[in-house]
Amino acid sequence: MSDFLSRINPFFKFVFLVVFSTALSFTRSMPLNIWVAVISVFLLLIGSRPRQWVRGIRFLIVVAIFAFGIFMTGARFGTEATGGIGVSGLTDARAGLVMSTRFFAFAGLGLLFYLTTNPYELIKRMQKDAKLPRKFAYGMLCAINMLPHIKNEYGNAKLAFQVRGVKVSAFSIKPVFSMLVNCFRWSEVMSIAMFSKGFHEE
Repeated sequence: MSDFLSRINPFFKFVFLVVFSTALSFTRSMPLNIWVAVISVFLLLIGSRPRQWVRGIRFLIVVAIFAFGIFMTGARFGTEATGGIGVSGLTDARAGLVMSTRFFAFAGLGLLFYLTTNPYELIKRMQKDAKLPRKFAYGMLCAINMLPHIKNEYGNAKLAFQVRGVKVSAFSIKPVFSMLVNCFRWSEVMSIAMFSKGFHEE
């Protein structure tokens, strides 16, 4: 299976994504949004590996749910909503379609970039091609390496509450607060480590 998208310079992909997404945000063309979403999915299928397809499909299912919610919001609660199927109601329905397809387009572009880009390679290319200062590159690498630990810490916090007999729902902020306390402690440790390595203001 071809994996050519992963071999493209990630910094150039990042620049293209930012420029194209900015231009897309100023348009209200539903066909353009659909084409961008379809082409993004097509490129993902021909330019990535099967394990990346599975992750992409799971993500797109969630995107579809949110896109449907955006469409219903625009169609039912638009500025010209009448509750019927008159001309103004169709106008709001079209506005809802434009917003939902735009959401799909942005999600497709972001998904394509995320699944075909190594974050470490992106930071390395940004430091080389965009002259990113070393201290910013080091800080970004620290943040990326912290993500798995943050996820584990959230799971440990939920488990600690369950052991004590405290019910924790999926939307409870109790484990989030405990997780953030440790994150602040880790950030202090990393700032000291960066200072010891010479990443400080002159």
